[in-house]
Amino acid sequence: MSSAVDVFGPLFLSYRQKDGSEIVAELAWLLRAAGIPVWRDKDDLPPGDTANRLSEAIDDGLSGATFVITKDIVNSPIVRSIEAPKLIDLHRDDTRFQLLIANDIAKDTGSLDYTAPDRLLGRVKDDLKGVDQSATSTEGLLAITRKALMHRMVQHRATVEENGVFELTIQTRNIGQVYDRTGAQLDIRVRRSNHERLPDPAGLEDLRRTLGLLQDAITSTGAGKIRVGGGAHLSVAFALGIALPSSRIGKLEVIDQRSDVWASGPEAAVPALPRLHFDVTEHSTAPSSGNRPRVAVYVDLMPTQSDAAFERYLEEHGDTLTAHGVIRSPQRGLLDPAHAGELASEIAGLIRQLSGAHSNARIDLLLAVPFGLAVLIGRLSNTLRIRLFEWDHSDEPDDDAGDARPHYVACLEVRAGSTAGPITSVLLQSCTG
Repeated sequence: MSSAVDVFGPLFLSYRQKDGSEIVAELAWLLRAAGIPVWRDKDDLPPGDTANRLSEAIDDGLSGATFVITKDIVNSPIVRSIEAPKLIDLHRDDTRFQLLIANDIAKDTGSLDYTAPDRLLGRVKDDLKGVDQSATSTEGLLAITRKALMHRMVQHRATVEENGVFELTIQTRNIGQVYDRTGAQLDIRVRRSNHERLPDPAGLEDLRRTLGLLQDAITSTGAGKIRVGGGAHLSVAFALGIALPSSRIGKLEVIDQRSDVWASGPEAAVPALPRLHFDVTEHSTAPSSGNRPRVAVYVDLMPTQSDAAFERYLEEHGDTLTAHGVIRSPQRGLLDPAHAGELASEIAGLIRQLSGAHSNARIDLLLAVPFGLAVLIGRLSNTLRIRLFEWDHSDEPDDDAGDARPHYVACLEVRAGSTAGPITSVLLQSCTG
C-alpha cells in the first residue's frame, strides 16, 4: 500500500480556478461541515513554486481526492500533468484511497457526460470511466460529501474498535484550513463569521445539510462511546447534541477548552433531588386558530447573572408566548462538570414539562450555559420543536429607539428525528458586525 495514503489525512480537491472555484468553495465547506478535512490550494498552498508545492502536499498523505471537472480544466497543465497522474495512481494502487468526481459537463440531453473527465484530462486509457461521478449541483455535491463520509468511516472502523472511542471535534470560529485537524475521526468545521459574536449564516446552512449524516456515520463504526472536543456557538452545540441522541449513541463525553469533562450515559440520570430552580410565568396570549402555542425557556447557569438580553427578548416576543420559564441554579458560581449528566437531564425534563403543559408547545430556547452542557441537553431533547437563539451585543444603537442593550437573535430551528436532519431551518439571515 502507498505510504502517501493516510486515512486520517485530508481529501484533496483538484480543479481549475478559472471556472471551478465557486463549485470547489461550496464542496469544501460541505465536506468540512461533515467533519472531513480538505486540501484546497487557495486555502492551504504555502508560498513557493506552485507545481512543487502541490506535489509535496499530495505526497504528504491524503485520504482521497475529488476531481472537479469543468470545461476549462483542459487548459490546466498542473491538474493534467501533476495532480491527475498522482491521484489516479494512488486510487489504482491502494483501495483505501477514495477518488470521486464532481462533473460539471452535461450532454445535450442534460444528463452527465461521463466521458468528459478522461477526455478533458487527457487520459487515453479511460482511467476515470469507473470512478463515481456526481453533478455539481448542491444535491450532487452533498452526494459526494455523503460518499466521502461513509468511506472515511469504513477506514476508521478498526481504530474505533481498538480504542473503544469515536473522536469528534467541532469549531465554528476557526479558519478553514487543512492544518486545523486533530487526528480525530471527524473534525467538523463551520465557516467562520465576520461577526464578532454570531455564527455565519452560510456556515449554518452547510451544517443543516450535513448534520443529518452524522448519526449513521458514527453508528457504522460500531462506536460505543463518543468523545467531543473543541468549541462552538451554543446553538450549534445544542444541534450537535440532537444529532447524537441518547437513544442511539451510548456514552458521550465533551471535553471543553478548559479540559473539563462533561459526560452522560445512554440513559438520562435524573437527580434524586432537584438541583435547579424553575420559575414559570403564564401569559394571557392565546395561540391563533390552528397554530401550536409557543413557550420560552431561559437557562441561565453562568457565574454572573445578567438578564438584560432576556428582558429585551420578553419585550419583543412576550405577546407571542403562552408562558415562559427561567431555569437557574440556587447558587451562583462555576458548575461542577461531574454533575453534567444529572444537570442536563433535569434541564431537558423541565423544558419538556413546560412544553407539555401547553399542548406540546414549540419552544424558544435561550441558553447561557457552558458548551459541554449545551451538547448534553441537546441529546436529550427528542420530540421537541425548538427555536435556538444566540446572544449578541451591538456596539451602536441598532434601532430607531436607540436601544443598545444586548439581545437574543434567532439562529436555528431544530427537531430531533426529522428526516431532513436535526436542523430544520436556518433563521439567521446576516452577520453584520
